[in-house]
Amino acid sequence: MSLPLVLAAGPLLPVDLLRFAALFTKTVYDFFPCETVRLLPLGDTLSPLPAELAEGVARLRAERAPVVDARQRTLLLPIWAGENLCGLVAAAGGEERLYAMPLVWFDEQSHIISREFFLLKQGCQDPGTGLLNGFHLRGEIEALLRHRDEGAAATLALLEVFPRSRDADRSLRYIVRAGSTLASLLGEEMHLHHLGAGIFGLLWYGVGMEEARQLGEGILLRLKRENFISAHLGITTVVPPDPDEKGTPEQLLDQAWQVLRTARQRGPFSLCGHATSQDIESHPLRRLPESTLRKLRALYRGKSRFALALVRMDQEPASNHFSKRVRSVAGAGVPLVLVNQREAFLLLDGADKKAAEKELAAFRKRMEAIGGSTFSVGVALFPDHDFKKSDLAMNCRKAILHAGFFGPDSQVFFDAVSLNISGDVYYNEGDLVRAIAEYRKGLRLAPDNVNLLNSLGVASVQLNRPRAAQDFFQRALAVDGRNFMALFNLGFVLLEADDAAGARGLWERALAVDGDSPELLQHLGVLSCRQGEFARARELLERCEQKVRKGGQQGGGVMVVARWLGRAYEALGEERKAIAAYQRTVGGNPRDAGSLSRLGRLYALTGQGDDIALSLCRQAVELDSGKAAHWFRLGWLQHHLQARAEAVESLSECLRLDGRHVEAALLLARIWEESDRPGRAGKLYERVLRLRPEEAEAKSGLSRLRQ
Repeated sequence: MSLPLVLAAGPLLPVDLLRFAALFTKTVYDFFPCETVRLLPLGDTLSPLPAELAEGVARLRAERAPVVDARQRTLLLPIWAGENLCGLVAAAGGEERLYAMPLVWFDEQSHIISREFFLLKQGCQDPGTGLLNGFHLRGEIEALLRHRDEGAAATLALLEVFPRSRDADRSLRYIVRAGSTLASLLGEEMHLHHLGAGIFGLLWYGVGMEEARQLGEGILLRLKRENFISAHLGITTVVPPDPDEKGTPEQLLDQAWQVLRTARQRGPFSLCGHATSQDIESHPLRRLPESTLRKLRALYRGKSRFALALVRMDQEPASNHFSKRVRSVAGAGVPLVLVNQREAFLLLDGADKKAAEKELAAFRKRMEAIGGSTFSVGVALFPDHDFKKSDLAMNCRKAILHAGFFGPDSQVFFDAVSLNISGDVYYNEGDLVRAIAEYRKGLRLAPDNVNLLNSLGVASVQLNRPRAAQDFFQRALAVDGRNFMALFNLGFVLLEADDAAGARGLWERALAVDGDSPELLQHLGVLSCRQGEFARARELLERCEQKVRKGGQQGGGVMVVARWLGRAYEALGEERKAIAAYQRTVGGNPRDAGSLSRLGRLYALTGQGDDIALSLCRQAVELDSGKAAHWFRLGWLQHHLQARAEAVESLSECLRLDGRHVEAALLLARIWEESDRPGRAGKLYERVLRLRPEEAEAKSGLSRLRQ
């Protein structure tokens, strides 16, 4: 078996000038005292050259030498990949003496800088996965901090997909599979880094914390569905840790690491975002000050029925005018507890919901008569189910959060929907345990609430509680048999329980509810492909691909669909379409071993080059040496190319990994038979017949050997 480490990153490519732009640009500034630097790949259709540089670039191409304009103080410097022109550096401004240097000096610098770029690329590759490494990630963070004021902030995430294996080989294979899955999921435009030991680093440019949490939740769910044991995500925004300082990459990475440690404690598939002191103070479900709680307890004492209302100014206060309005309107007859200049609690003694609505309507009318800012009200009643008096203040906060969905100047009485919303707050923060507690409280108020049942099911899935999840989804379907989310999510629970037929039935029902869901089309298409329903798979996946492209989605969704479309086309004998699909897949993820292996076999079958076919099949087993199918395709191709000894080695490795691989056993038996080794051939034919008693080729092979 070959060494499963990638110790060379290959030559410079035009796309590398984009992938390593931050580090390469810094290198150019280290060499030249100029004001501006642009890196321009040549031959990259995604980055057309600026029109003003067209003449200079044409001259550079023709002369294969730097182009210097001392009067305009501009410089075009070629970047070389061996003897091939890879791209160029466009520099301008700076010291005049730079542009007075002789052309031969610029030519020397061109080759030196090209060599520096090549060495940086080698130093930025992780040998285990072939992905970018921590050195590159640090450089990207450093560049973001340096130019933070010039654009939108980014979000840094550390993703842990830790392997639990008995040896280094299995651990490495697990990490490589995780890297390949993430690369296909995220797309080429997302620079994925492996920092070692199954820790992956991501930078989301122009993405805030809330959006990053949503992206992270999607990644964790997909990893769960790809049968990874666990995954945890720690997120922090790329902002200076100290307002008076710029911050450092190490500080940001440490922040992400600390919240990753918290995520580990929240469940097998969970995330956590870094919270600043400002985030904690502004949290919608933050705990009330103890002084406020003491005053409220004094108001509750001895009362058996009342309503507690939290009155909250809709805008940030610029003065104490709002609190004065509340005091004035409430008067001496209504007990009042002021929380701050924006919030106050009113106690309506003896009021049920109807009485509370009447009293609060009168209160609002008096407030409006005085004039001033709008306000919202969240109300909690006592008694209410099994909630204690000590729960009421937080229930009012949850009702205010609920009121926010209706816009300013709204009023909401605390109910099951309020608890669904508060549960979603904790869920989006990655705190699944607290989210489930909120959803369960809501279910006590509304046992048939489909949204709560679905929320509990999804959270249970992420906590690896499949039985509980199945129960919640089934209860949701008992209330609404056409609920899309319950049908879709229950399908995954059944699939994980090896009930593929049940999962497919649910997804077909979901498709009748919403036939335009790309995610459903993708998963149902993949399942159909796995079950051998290739015509149905092709139909579903083609519809999915059209919708994904129409929606402008880039990266992962497109590549995953293309990979499985290739398999459907291949099984249906549509080799040309299969090749095109696999080419799209490896174009976005060059380390997709399965697609490389299948593409190599198809190249050989269609006569598109045995050398490149062999190269692709070998690359597949180097990337993922633990898959028997990759070794089989390599062995098949080696046999096709008359390399019998190599074919025997590859097919033997395939059978070592999967002793039930019938095609490999038949092919190896034929090779032993052709090599006049009847004993070995006979044992393999007998093995096949134990697996497939009616296999005609094995029967005829044994018959020949016994003649």
